[in-house]
Amino acid sequence: MKGLLAASLLSLYPFVAAHGGHGPDSGETIQQYARRHMATEHHIADFDIRSFFQLHDLNRDGYWSREEIEAIYGVHHIYSQKKSKDDEEHQKKADHITSKVLGILDRDNDGMVSAKEFQKAGMDALPNFDDLGAEGHHYDVESEFFLHHEEQFHSTPETQTDESYNHPEDIEHFAHHEAIESSEIKKEAAYQGISVEEAVHIQEDAAKDAQRQYDEYQKKLREEAKGAREDPEGTDAGKRDPEGAGMEGMKVNRVTKPEKLDPASKFGSLNKEDRAEWGAGDEGYKAPKAPGDRIRKNAPYKYKFRRSWGDF
Repeated sequence: MKGLLAASLLSLYPFVAAHGGHGPDSGETIQQYARRHMATEHHIADFDIRSFFQLHDLNRDGYWSREEIEAIYGVHHIYSQKKSKDDEEHQKKADHITSKVLGILDRDNDGMVSAKEFQKAGMDALPNFDDLGAEGHHYDVESEFFLHHEEQFHSTPETQTDESYNHPEDIEHFAHHEAIESSEIKKEAAYQGISVEEAVHIQEDAAKDAQRQYDEYQKKLREEAKGAREDPEGTDAGKRDPEGAGMEGMKVNRVTKPEKLDPASKFGSLNKEDRAEWGAGDEGYKAPKAPGDRIRKNAPYKYKFRRSWGDF
C-alpha cells in the first residue's frame, strides 16, 4: 500500500489485508481507490471529510479526543495488541499515534481536534501507522473475519464446503474457536467435579440426543406433510359425491402448522415408550441417563440441582 492511503481508508472501517490485492491498482488515484475500496469492502458508495469526522466523533461533541483518535486507528483492537510486545510497549504506541495526529491537526493546542481543524487540514493529513499494526480495525474478531474474509472468499455455496476453508485465516479462526470450547469444557468439568474426558463424553451424548430428537421431529413433520398432500381435504374426502354434491356437510380435518404447535405436542411423544415417569414401576427412582432427564416429571429434586455425580 502507498504512504498516506491507508490512514484515510483503513481507519474509516476495519480492514484486513488477507490474501493481498487490497491496494490501489496501477495508475489509480487515491480518490478512485477510495471509492472502489469503500464500495467493495464496506458497502459505502460515497463519503466526504465531514461524514468521516462524524463517524469517528463517538460522543458527538464535535471534537476528536485522544481516545477517539485511538479508535480511528484501532489502536486497542486485539489485532493491534498482538503486535505489541507487552502493555508498556502498547501504551507507548498509543501515545505516539495520538501525539503525532494532534501535532498535525490540533492547531489551537487544546488537546482535541475540531471538525473545522480536520476539514482545514484534509483527510490526506492523517498519517499512516500500518507499520505499527494500527490498521483501523473497529469490530470484534468475528465481525472482522466475516467482513474481510468470509464475505470475500466464502460467499457462495461452492466456497462454503469443508474443503474450502483451508486458508491460513480459516485455520487460525477455527483454532481460536476450539480453544474457547476447550476452555469452557475445562470449566464445566471443574464445576461438576469430574474429569475433562467425562465432561466431553456428557457433552457428546447430549449433542447426539438432541440431534436424534431433532431428526425424529423432522421425520414426523415430513410424514404429516406427505399425508396432507395425499389427502388435502381430510379423511372424509373419499366419501364425497364424485360430482361434488353435498359438500356442505362434509367434515374437514385441518392439520396445525408446525410453527404453531405447542412444544409439548412437538416433543412430548418422542421416545416416551422407553422413558417411564420417575418413580414408576419396580425400579423406583433412577439416575438420569441424559441431561434432559433431570428436568422430567417427578424427577427427584437432587437430580435437578447437583454439582457432581458423587454428591448423592
